[in-house]
Amino acid sequence: MRFPPARETVVRLLLLVALGGTLYKGFMKTPEAASNLTPKSFFDGLVNDGENTAIMKERHRDVLEATDKAVRVRLEELRSGAYRPEPGSLVSEESLVRAIRKDEATRARATDDELRATEKLERARRLEAAGWRMGLLPCPPAGEGRP
Repeated sequence: MRFPPARETVVRLLLLVALGGTLYKGFMKTPEAASNLTPKSFFDGLVNDGENTAIMKERHRDVLEATDKAVRVRLEELRSGAYRPEPGSLVSEESLVRAIRKDEATRARATDDELRATEKLERARRLEAAGWRMGLLPCPPAGEGRP
């Protein structure tokens, strides 16, 4: 090997190092590797993701409730005569009633989403407490597929 190495050789070597680093980082993100080689980081990530999801879903539900309340207030103002929409306005009693129905359906889904996020967080905490590790080898066949 001659010194200094040719520019092409240096570029190839740097590309191989970058490829190796990418493969390593990708492998360490799999649950098989992360749960066995870096369990603390793996479970911290699971619990943190669960907490963030639960917080986000709770905030989303709160925003939907506030929106629903504002639409209901506007509908009451419209019915009592305190609010009169401009001619050609998109706001009408019918549109407000439709908006309330839509908000109620969306809030019901948001409540379900919040419940699922809480369950996800609890599941991550249970896995961490149990010291769960995903196997590095393929799972044996189960049920009818077993020889």
